[in-house]
Amino acid sequence: MNRVHEKVTLVTGAASGIGASSASLLAEAGATVILADKNEKKGALLTEEIKKQGGNASFLPLDVRSEDGWKSVFEMIIKQYGGLDVLLNNAGITLIKPIEHTSLEEWHELSRVNINSVFLGMKHALPAMVERARGRPAGGSIINMSSAVGIVGIPGALGYTMTKAAIRHMTKSAAIEFAELGYKLRVNSIHPGLIKTPMADSIYKVWAESGSFGTQDIDEIEKIMVDAHPLGRHGQPEDVAKGVVFLASDDSAYMTGAELVIDGGYIAR
Repeated sequence: MNRVHEKVTLVTGAASGIGASSASLLAEAGATVILADKNEKKGALLTEEIKKQGGNASFLPLDVRSEDGWKSVFEMIIKQYGGLDVLLNNAGITLIKPIEHTSLEEWHELSRVNINSVFLGMKHALPAMVERARGRPAGGSIINMSSAVGIVGIPGALGYTMTKAAIRHMTKSAAIEFAELGYKLRVNSIHPGLIKTPMADSIYKVWAESGSFGTQDIDEIEKIMVDAHPLGRHGQPEDVAKGVVFLASDDSAYMTGAELVIDGGYIAR
């Protein structure tokens, strides 16, 4: 499978969960993948694993809150690869708390990681992507990881849903802006449901401790969430990674400003 053959791709939050699965599947599909994460140990281990499987991968440490960090990453990419074809803004954190118990600093940290990182990534990617995109029939691709709850609300996570809704609209605005400027950069968002990742496990734990579902049994809470998805199962990271490969590939050449919902039917109810 070579759907993204020789496309230079940067994946943030690549050390675990959806980011790790996306990096692996992109490499399997022929991309040159740069994994970026603040967890250098896990990121480096995954990079070596991808290489052992025959993929072309490298690792760069990145704190997505840092503008200087973003600048350095793109300087290195331009120097080593001559530019970038695909940017996956995947890094993010969650916070499950009622609004009355959410501190202003927690709100700011959610914004720094989830919103600022997407802004900084799109802004500083332009020198690495625009000229390269103009020389390719399908141009370049920016993929922003939002969430199903960036489209619909849920109780007890106002801050998190705010950030994911912001990513949804930032994506649409950037898509129009870049198209009108002739940048040949497609910008789309992905909206996963609750995917079986370490982040999801941490959410179940918080819900159990708070008794939000009328029970403190984690297995029971997980069953309630599975039942909320019409397809009757949780999504796996690979389910979302396949959508990433599609948006990274030329198969999605006529898509920009779109929302790719991968949620087992959660928001269709």
